[in-house]
Amino acid sequence: MKIAIISDIHGNLKALKTVFQDIQSRGNIEQIICLGDLVEGGEFDREVVELIKEKNIPCVRGNHDEFNDCDLPKNIKQWLQDLPEKIEFNNLCFTHISPREKAKQWAITNQIEAWNVFDEFDYQICFIGHLHYPIMYGEKCENYAESAPYYVDDGIYDLDQNDRFIISFGAIAYPRHGGKFIRYGIYDTRENSVEFVTKIGYLLPFGLCKK
Repeated sequence: MKIAIISDIHGNLKALKTVFQDIQSRGNIEQIICLGDLVEGGEFDREVVELIKEKNIPCVRGNHDEFNDCDLPKNIKQWLQDLPEKIEFNNLCFTHISPREKAKQWAITNQIEAWNVFDEFDYQICFIGHLHYPIMYGEKCENYAESAPYYVDDGIYDLDQNDRFIISFGAIAYPRHGGKFIRYGIYDTRENSVEFVTKIGYLLPFGLCKK
């Protein structure tokens, strides 16, 4: 099946709706999973949470979901607090920052920290949010205690069945390292491929966007 993976919405309701429209237009996405940070930043924190809940989208807890200054109803705050730190199935892991128990707040921003994750877990793929920009690391690397970084851009990448990967597709809101774009990704379990989707809308101040 094809899984759409979204992350780091930060109250940007219009950008989230733009992503949902793009997902729906494809007609072959069977599941959506959210990697956290639904709130804090844009003007529509409550509406973002309500839309995610309405669509029954599995979601992990991001650092901004756990700690924030948002003016939210108590039931929504509790719902955010109750989100799991990670979702696991079929040797896949979906989490916000890192699956590491003793270093779960350490962002995976380099080959060495990626290697630490590979060393501690046997997931085939670990999908992460938090970074707000696309990255991909592979376990296979010529250097000891490092992983292999890949350059990724828009498009589909076939994954080596004999390798393992850590992947960030980027953020729906507040992009870094590459322009003011909305980003999300698609994982095709049958083809063992990932698609990095970007540039579907320009971000504007206060959590708005236009096509």
